[in-house]
Amino acid sequence: MRLIERLERILVPSRRAKEEHVDLKEIFCKRKDDGFIDKVRTPATGCEHSNVDGSERQETLKKLKVGEKVRLVWDATGSGNKNTVYLVRKGGTQQLSMPDCFGRLNDKVAADVIRWLTHDNIVTSAKVVKITGETRKNPRLGCVLELTTYPGPEKKV
Repeated sequence: MRLIERLERILVPSRRAKEEHVDLKEIFCKRKDDGFIDKVRTPATGCEHSNVDGSERQETLKKLKVGEKVRLVWDATGSGNKNTVYLVRKGGTQQLSMPDCFGRLNDKVAADVIRWLTHDNIVTSAKVVKITGETRKNPRLGCVLELTTYPGPEKKV
C-alpha cells in the first residue's frame, strides 16, 4: 500500500510531500509480434480492497474488458516492499490515476517481473484474459491476467 500512497501524493496535488522524491516506473512493452519468450497466466490480487484515495477497485474492475491491456507500475526506489507491482487500467491519458488502480501482482510473480526487467533485460506486457466473480457464490470481482515476456531493447555500450 505504500506505493499507492506515494502514487497518490504525486497525482493529488493537495497531498504532495515536497521533500520526498518518488521514482515510480511503468514497465513499457509495445511489442505485439510473435517473438515472445513466454506467456504466464496469473490472477490479480488485492482486488477487493479500496485505494488510498477512497476509490473502489471493484468499480474499476467493472470497467475492464477481456483483451484490454493493463499498465504495470512499481516503485523503483526500493523503499518498502520493492517487489510490489500494481495493476492500473489504461486510461485515455498517459497520466496515472488512483481510481484506475484495480489490484496488484502476487509477490512471487511481481518479483519475477522485476528481476526479468532489471537483471535479464526482459520486458513484460499484461492483458486481461478473464473476469471472475460476480456470482452468488463469489460476489467480488477479480481478473486473470496474461503476462507476455519479450527480449528487451539492446543496451548501448
